Amino acid sequence: MVMGIGLLHRGYRTLFRAGRFLRHRVTPAGGFVIAGWVLAAGAANPEQTLGTQAFLLLSALLLLSLVTAPWFRARFAVSRRVPRFGTVGDPIPLRVEVRNRGRRALRGFEYFEELQDRPLTPYEFQARTVPGRGNRSFRLGRPLPPIRPPRTDPVPVPDIPAGGSVELQVTVTAWRRGPLVLAGGVLARRDPFGLFRGFRRSPAPQTLLVLPQRHPVPLLTLPGQSHYQRGGVAMAAGVGETEEFVALREYRRGDSLRRVHWRSSARLGELVVKEFQDEYLVRHALVLDTFCEASRDGLFEEAVSVAASFACTVPDQESLLDLLFVGPGTVCVTRGRGVGHVEQMLEVLAAVTPTREPRFGDLEALLLRHREVLSGCLLVLLDWDAPRRALVRRLRALRLPCWVLLIVEDASATLDPGLPEERPDRLIRLEAGRIREGLMRLGEEVA
Repeated sequence: MVMGIGLLHRGYRTLFRAGRFLRHRVTPAGGFVIAGWVLAAGAANPEQTLGTQAFLLLSALLLLSLVTAPWFRARFAVSRRVPRFGTVGDPIPLRVEVRNRGRRALRGFEYFEELQDRPLTPYEFQARTVPGRGNRSFRLGRPLPPIRPPRTDPVPVPDIPAGGSVELQVTVTAWRRGPLVLAGGVLARRDPFGLFRGFRRSPAPQTLLVLPQRHPVPLLTLPGQSHYQRGGVAMAAGVGETEEFVALREYRRGDSLRRVHWRSSARLGELVVKEFQDEYLVRHALVLDTFCEASRDGLFEEAVSVAASFACTVPDQESLLDLLFVGPGTVCVTRGRGVGHVEQMLEVLAAVTPTREPRFGDLEALLLRHREVLSGCLLVLLDWDAPRRALVRRLRALRLPCWVLLIVEDASATLDPGLPEERPDRLIRLEAGRIREGLMRLGEEVA
């Protein structure tokens, strides 16, 4: 079985490379002619002269197009102005400057970006092809994301004189979060029949980060009251013991020398220390469930999208939000009240990967370390099984209000809510593929 999956995966990788090569090599008209050639080949036989003639004519046309397409020269260089971030599914605008480094003018060309996209790993491929959880062989189940490579459409290039340059507006659409590698620029020219393109490449490696998809979230009042925050509002993402500065006062025995204000001490001739004020703030935890099998990676992507949506919406000027999850290690990222930025939290979510081992003990320990400063907890879960219900039961035993956003394949399916003591304050199901609609109804459900 393993050997068969390995052979199938190698075949898939070969087709993946071939598809990436042909995606821009063949024009829409060329694809139409190739489809007609295949149909004519099926109908061609000595008894049907018309089908044979069509097959020979289309064969000659395709052969001439293939022979004439590659024959041109172009020396050029590419430079780009790339935004720092993009978003899954949204067009990413690029400003590209193409400079002609040859001695002849460049006329009749198209430009597009050469993008590098990773194919599925053997483990991911096996999850898609081996039957399991109701999936048939070689049939994509509903929770699995589609295999869609990043897309860039050819842009017509104005005539570029020798030594001249032009600036182009190019768009790229990515369907996977994470780093997107722009390997270089490609100038293409169609053959005289307009069926195929010939290529000339200019290496220009550059990377931009594709952030998770976000959805609008209604205004919500999350549960919990303000808690004492050691360090006030200037906690530098939860690291250190800095507090909010209030005033200067004289040194008292036992004060830390780290709080001495040396400039004022030198001016007054005696030690002066900085006095700080502790604050009580509202602080919520946004917990992302990363524990899932490869066959449920589609639900995981939906969960990341939900977490990103709340990361952009929940914090206001008077609250803090901690993003907590377990990856190779435990991760905590804080934003709000001038601590951190939403971009930092989205960067972390763009790089998060599923954890195949259900290390709920690590997640529980992470939450317990932050329990004293948390006002409430918002959990984005992928299942409602015994370990996850036990985690909610432990949080409620610690008197920590918690809401659960459960990502499910079918919202109409019956869900066992568990024992009464395991129920969260609110359990809201969001159906995969309809997350936006579910979040828009969220305000009505919690009202």
